[in-house]
Amino acid sequence: MNKEKFDQSIKNIHVPVEKILEREKQAIFQGKKKRRVGNMTKRSILVACGLCLSLLGSGFVSTGMAEALSNIPLLKPIYKDFRDIASDKIESNQLATIIDKQDNQNGLTMTVKEAAYDGSRLMVSVAYTGEKALSWGEADVSFSNVTINGQPVKVASGGGGQDDINSKTIIEHHSMSFANFDEYGDKIEVGVHGENLFGYEGEWEVVFPLEKVEGEIFEFFPQVSATTLDKVYTITADKVTFTPLATRIDLKVDYPVEMDANDKWPAFELYMMDSDGKVYEGLTFQYGFMPGNYGHHVILTLPPMDTIPESFTLKPGRRDSQGYLVEIKELELVMPLKNKQ
Repeated sequence: MNKEKFDQSIKNIHVPVEKILEREKQAIFQGKKKRRVGNMTKRSILVACGLCLSLLGSGFVSTGMAEALSNIPLLKPIYKDFRDIASDKIESNQLATIIDKQDNQNGLTMTVKEAAYDGSRLMVSVAYTGEKALSWGEADVSFSNVTINGQPVKVASGGGGQDDINSKTIIEHHSMSFANFDEYGDKIEVGVHGENLFGYEGEWEVVFPLEKVEGEIFEFFPQVSATTLDKVYTITADKVTFTPLATRIDLKVDYPVEMDANDKWPAFELYMMDSDGKVYEGLTFQYGFMPGNYGHHVILTLPPMDTIPESFTLKPGRRDSQGYLVEIKELELVMPLKNKQ
């Protein structure tokens, strides 16, 4: 085949971009490397496939092929990349609000991509794009935060992460479970603020309105307790709340008041099991406290649920001298989920 005919055959090749994306999605999921700040992450994304490599290696690439490769978008929503505790529900039920509002200063553009809020949690995704390469070395101190109605957010637990897409693009994810359920009402004003970001000097701000996602909220009040044999510690399940973005469990922990004064209050290791035998720990389990209340008010966050189980079982434990987790059987607490309100 002469070069003219080969060029024409290349132009006629259909590029299955959707299949390329799906293939890469699986490859990236298997090969991801993360760097977290708190729970911050960093990775490199490689976009390649056997078909593309073979054509590139031949030395002839059609205009259509080049355009398809250059326009490949982010392979999934930012909240999926960071495995937000509600990411599957957000995606399947289309709960995220597309924001796409930006602030451009000094060659760096900060774009808020999407957000979701349900009165219990807030998640916000951001993308940063620079005219020159972005830097996030130890010498480049960046600061970004999220506010609600112009004020710092009262958070029980949460995290954030950053990934580099290429040398000029970094994505960022903020997620937080509120200290007080439904403190902010149905409509809020969210602000994303940045200062001296990724080697760029200046201040950036994007402010936008956000409404609570639609969906039912179910509340249960188990009012069950478990106490250690020596009567020193008692855990009470006060309330379990099911929302579109989370399952929230409020616990009260009673222990001697003198432990507050010397900061010796018990930070038990916890995990949860539902009545179907599913265990919640690691990425499916967030453990936080009511600010200013030491360890007396514990707030647990699990993924949102389509079907409410018959019960949850809380399993507390502590590490022994060798680092092994030893369950505290007398504090194991079964929370029946009946009489919803």
